[in-house]
Amino acid sequence: MLALTSVSGWVIALVASLAIVIIARRGASRDSVAVRKIQSVESDSRDASAKARRELKSLEAESRLGASALLQLIDGVVVLSNELSILLINPSAVRLLGLEGRENLLGRSISDWVRQPKLTRLISLAISERQPQESVLEFHRGNGILPIRIRADVIDDGESVKVQLSLRDETEARKLEGMRREFIANVSHELKTPLAAIKGYAETVQLAAADDPDMAIHFMNSITAQCLRLERLVADMMQLARAQSGRAQMNIASISLRDSVVESVRTYGPVAQASGLELTFHDDGNSAKVLADTEAALTIANNLIGNAIRYTPRGGRIDVRLEQDSDRWRLIVADTGVGIAEKDQTKIFERFYRGSRSAEMATSSTGLGLAIVKNLSIAMGGSVRVDSVPGEGSTFIVELPSVLLQGEGGIDPITPGIPHISTESLVS
Repeated sequence: MLALTSVSGWVIALVASLAIVIIARRGASRDSVAVRKIQSVESDSRDASAKARRELKSLEAESRLGASALLQLIDGVVVLSNELSILLINPSAVRLLGLEGRENLLGRSISDWVRQPKLTRLISLAISERQPQESVLEFHRGNGILPIRIRADVIDDGESVKVQLSLRDETEARKLEGMRREFIANVSHELKTPLAAIKGYAETVQLAAADDPDMAIHFMNSITAQCLRLERLVADMMQLARAQSGRAQMNIASISLRDSVVESVRTYGPVAQASGLELTFHDDGNSAKVLADTEAALTIANNLIGNAIRYTPRGGRIDVRLEQDSDRWRLIVADTGVGIAEKDQTKIFERFYRGSRSAEMATSSTGLGLAIVKNLSIAMGGSVRVDSVPGEGSTFIVELPSVLLQGEGGIDPITPGIPHISTESLVS
């Protein structure tokens, strides 16, 4: 009986031990699953945190970029609340609205700073109609007027309504529009004169053709002369348009300025000789390498020499030379002609401006030559100026950038050439 009891106790103890082991293993298994779940959640949390940090950095970078762009904008930007208080304003808007030196702009009503009823109406109209509104308003600045184009756009994000004002200075646009109108008026005037002459001569020819053939021929010659004048005017206008388009229409390269001058002097030599003038190119043989467009350089030389011939009385002289000055080459055309009054010297490079020269000389000119010279020179990185004394002559000086070589000599070496070119040698 005792033995049976002992065995039974041993079995119970064994079963209890096994139960404890099983329960312990199950608990360990549950703990392991819990640990793995915790580790997974922790890993996901770390990944989400890293992603959030990356997104935050990206947003901060975009915010800084947007703020920098807003600060650098030439146009003004103002954001207003529904009550028209200033929520955001960039430096360009501060300048355009004349608010420099004002403090605490944010949060204040724009009407407190800008007393412009038209602006208030523009904003109110944009809010009421929920449509962009645009207008050019004039603001007084000292003794002048500053025209500003203002566009009002409504921003509705569903929670509140805001208004964005975009401001642009229209001063340059008005100036360009004025120049365009002036140019059209000048062209119309220049075209009307020869066209009226052609019409009058043509009507006279019709009447005189049968009764007076000689007079008819005279009028036909006049018509031809006026047609040539129109042709020159159109050609000069096309040259001026090309010059004003800048370097985009040019083939800038290393060219010989001397070659352009020689070709121009050769072309105008017979004209100068027929006009009783002495045209001389003082050639030192240097190729005068410049960074320029070949056709533009020739146009400059032709206009300067042609003008000198046109405004120099018979018996005068025209001297052309090239001079080097540091990183520039100078084309100098000096004449002993009628000269230019001091008050006209700043205006002669304007389109169609002829100054107070004689009518006979003016009729052979389109008034665009010097404007072409100025625009071509500037487009190629150069300049033009004039020194003149009325009755004693004028000296025009065009400077163009020279070509600096990488060799020891620095400047393109002088090439042998003819020391002096005169009209006699060119004509022959």
